[in-house]
Amino acid sequence: MHLVWFRRDLRLADNEIVTLASANNAAILPFFIIDPWFYQWVDVGKGRVRFLFESLENLDSNLKKLGSKLILFEGNSIEIIQELTQQLIQQGHRPKLYLNRDVQVEYGVSRDKAIVHFYQQLNLNYHIGLNNFLQSEDKREHWYSEYYTYQRQPIYPKPISINTPSLSLNILQLTFTELKQKYSAFCQTEQIYFLGGETQAQATLNSFLQSRFNGYHWKLSRPWLAQQGATSHLSPHLTFGTISTRIVYQETKARAAELTNQPKAEFSLKAYRDRLRWHDSFTQRLYFYPEIAYQNRYPEFDEWYTPLELRSQKQELFQAWQEGLTGFPLVDASMRQLKTMGWMNFRMRAMCATFLTINCGISWHHGARHYMNYLVDGDLAIDNWQWQMQSGVTNPFSDTFRIYNPNKNIPEKDPDLKFIYYWISELKAYSLPEIIQGKYIGISSYPQTILDWAKTRKVNGKIVSDLRKKVRERLTLQGGTEYESAVAAKETVNKYWQHKDRQYKEFKELEAELE
Repeated sequence: MHLVWFRRDLRLADNEIVTLASANNAAILPFFIIDPWFYQWVDVGKGRVRFLFESLENLDSNLKKLGSKLILFEGNSIEIIQELTQQLIQQGHRPKLYLNRDVQVEYGVSRDKAIVHFYQQLNLNYHIGLNNFLQSEDKREHWYSEYYTYQRQPIYPKPISINTPSLSLNILQLTFTELKQKYSAFCQTEQIYFLGGETQAQATLNSFLQSRFNGYHWKLSRPWLAQQGATSHLSPHLTFGTISTRIVYQETKARAAELTNQPKAEFSLKAYRDRLRWHDSFTQRLYFYPEIAYQNRYPEFDEWYTPLELRSQKQELFQAWQEGLTGFPLVDASMRQLKTMGWMNFRMRAMCATFLTINCGISWHHGARHYMNYLVDGDLAIDNWQWQMQSGVTNPFSDTFRIYNPNKNIPEKDPDLKFIYYWISELKAYSLPEIIQGKYIGISSYPQTILDWAKTRKVNGKIVSDLRKKVRERLTLQGGTEYESAVAAKETVNKYWQHKDRQYKEFKELEAELE
């Protein structure tokens, strides 16, 4: 009896454990565990849970088409696995457990270690597969080449049929109706912007590759265009594994091959594949360094950036930021979009993060949790590390760190004000110059600014800059692996931008040749 334990790999296509476990018509039991810990976790988000439940229902539907079904157990994961295994042994089976690596939280890593140890004690076989590419040992110098080797390998085929025999198990199970009733608080959303499930994931990829990808390389930073579908909108699906990055990579590559002599289209798809690699590299970092999800990368920042409760003045700033009432239109439009859609494009996520951490002087810990409570694609590997990056904690050997000017970004990223008008109805009567000049203050119900951006940038920016200097001095003095890692980080960033500049130059040259 093969036990297939789904977690963040809620698909049948290109799923290593599904293909291997179901080979030769072996009897398999596909299951998912509703672990109460997850739904009490401080970083849980309603939109993410709803997306998860939709994905589970779709997985069950797809399994039923193959003669199987998804079993929903409820309880502590370790206890469920142990009890399931023992009951199957008592019924004369010799179970083998199939699971893919789960990277997201330390809880999951320690849970998997405990279960593997349990199987080893019973002398039972188990197989740990890969949901997407992941090095099991830290060999950073080989990651790039190994990543692309993996992405180019044939995908694991979806089974034609799956043999799931009827079993009598004395373990708490839930039907999907019971699941939605018991966890109904997570399913009550006014409007759904992202549908879960493998079927929807493939449809979303298809529509992106059909036409939505055009102009991706510049539209991804424009919040209105991104909202309208200029980005892939696959991020929630990648978070829950309803589609593999390998499928996305290979189908994107195949689409690019159809677009010969169309440099803009090819450049857009290349930019997207670069983002896909960027996504997987963050997952890899969290796997080796799980502490970065909640701890400052360097201890010099521990007194400045702390998860401790905010004092009254900072709490007021934080609440204004959360509700989209800072008086900075692009920040507020983005924060309102987050609470409604459970999503923002990357540029706005970064801008709102620097505004909170640098200008408001509030720790990234608070902002990261707010993001995770709303983002339907919330991914600790990306989100929390990006929060540290945007707050100036990481890459200390870089001479500068970025602080976005929200008002300067309006004419650059929302010149026709479609994004701001959509989310801030109070400003619809005002033109771009009037909004930049604050002509609405005292007339409109929209609030005036909660802080002096230039002043806070100077004061708090210097504090962060001085802390970065302390980190550099300590690392240079101590040397060792931490110093080497920091130097390597700077080199990686520099190489990335050199690579992007070279790509863009080649694209412009090819475009000129074809005109």
